[in-house]
Amino acid sequence: MAIVLQGTVVTFDSDHRILDPGAVYVGDDGRLAAVRPAAQDAPAGFSAAPRIDTGALILPGLVDLHNHLTYNTLPLWEAAGVPYAHHDRWVDEDHPPGYSTSVTWPAKVLAQAAPEALVKYVEVKALIGGTTSIQGAPASTRAVDGWLLRIIDNEKLPAGADMVMTSALQLDAEELREIRAPKLDGTRVLIYHVAEGKPGSIVHREFDELEPCLKPGLVGVHGTALTAADFTKWHDAVTAINAAEKGTVVWSPFSNYWLYHDTTDVAEADKKGLRIALGSDWSPSGTKHVLGELKVADAVNRHELDGHFSDRDLCDMVTANPGDALATAWGPQVGRLQRGSAADLLVLERHNPAEGAYRNLIEATERHVRLVMVRGRPFYGAPALMTAAGATQTDTITVAGLKRHVAVRRPDRADAKLDWPGIKRALEKVRKDPVAAWRASQDALAAWGGPLDEPEAPLALFGDMPDGDVGAFAAAGEIPPDLVIPPLDALTHEEAYFDAVARSGVPELQHLAEYYS
Repeated sequence: MAIVLQGTVVTFDSDHRILDPGAVYVGDDGRLAAVRPAAQDAPAGFSAAPRIDTGALILPGLVDLHNHLTYNTLPLWEAAGVPYAHHDRWVDEDHPPGYSTSVTWPAKVLAQAAPEALVKYVEVKALIGGTTSIQGAPASTRAVDGWLLRIIDNEKLPAGADMVMTSALQLDAEELREIRAPKLDGTRVLIYHVAEGKPGSIVHREFDELEPCLKPGLVGVHGTALTAADFTKWHDAVTAINAAEKGTVVWSPFSNYWLYHDTTDVAEADKKGLRIALGSDWSPSGTKHVLGELKVADAVNRHELDGHFSDRDLCDMVTANPGDALATAWGPQVGRLQRGSAADLLVLERHNPAEGAYRNLIEATERHVRLVMVRGRPFYGAPALMTAAGATQTDTITVAGLKRHVAVRRPDRADAKLDWPGIKRALEKVRKDPVAAWRASQDALAAWGGPLDEPEAPLALFGDMPDGDVGAFAAAGEIPPDLVIPPLDALTHEEAYFDAVARSGVPELQHLAEYYS
């Protein structure tokens, strides 16, 4: 339905306007009809629309440009061999707690035995942090668009076309050169993991193999092994094709420090003209959501980068910058509040009135998220705002001690029937007896017999990360009989999470708890 939200509107548009008070006009088509000062006349068609005075900050929904959704019910993996030299080292970790038993097998079983519950759980986890668009869709037996969020990998914009290519695993040089590079024609995006490891490590060669794809639309994830010369080469290659374009580096500082005790030289990438976006990676080595990752970036900026980035620069990394990166494929849809863009919105309590809007976003925790809308529909927030925005069929959850409503049932989607209690029951059923759940899921797939890309096919998900050493069980279609799936990862940054961070001893990560104290 068409509604009007009033509050302090932080547009993140090209002029970085802050309208106080301002009004955001949400059309019933899921787009913004206008973003104006509150005193200005309403656009046509909004004279009778409900007007909601939020008394809060209204911002673009946050964009998480690097994630792996299949794994986000799992807790932090307290890896034994850190720091690792590069991404191929930790995958082979077989010392307790080993990668395959702590990460691969639990994710594999949950993804195939409780796929709807898994996706919805991790979508809610992201919503609680203000996320409206997220990258990292699992492979699946049939197409799964986001039930709650805008899942970047599968989002068909514009005009029903899928214009975003992704790969978390390394592609061979021939495929990059012959298949992916020609598609980077100014209308598509490639989100690609590259050079994830310590500077000077062997993974730097991945950047050399990526050279044919150094074009507008390339989004490079991690790049921790890249140098100033690499960033210059990347920038120059892109601007030689289109002087108005930029390459994009996705920075995941928590995961980088957790696994490698080092991170991307984002200050140097910024100096060389690349844009920086943030991604929370995945729960085994990341933050709960990109709002948490923003705090890690802020702490690194203050303590390691001598304040290279301003507060606005940091906030751009979860709004305008990823939105601009995706605009190569989608047009100006997300990350900025402007007429015609997607009505993906975050309403945030201004918890520290003495500070500016950007500082309030950086320091906001899950307690301060008041409302999250995707495609103009309310999916999560404080009960009064959810009701005012037209939310129906909601469930009540408690987040950081506060009552919140979440809309996980989709009456318009035949494949999205689970409510919040049903989600938790389905996941806990798998945890209680992983072997039985696994066998039931495999039996359902075997009994189907038809094409797996049909809407009626049994849904099963598959991870986009390497499996590591899964042993002879996988080859036999079985799982380890003594598999233990850990308790579901908490939806918020809580005491157990910070205890694990403290045990890691990584100095750059110890500041995160300060934002939640």
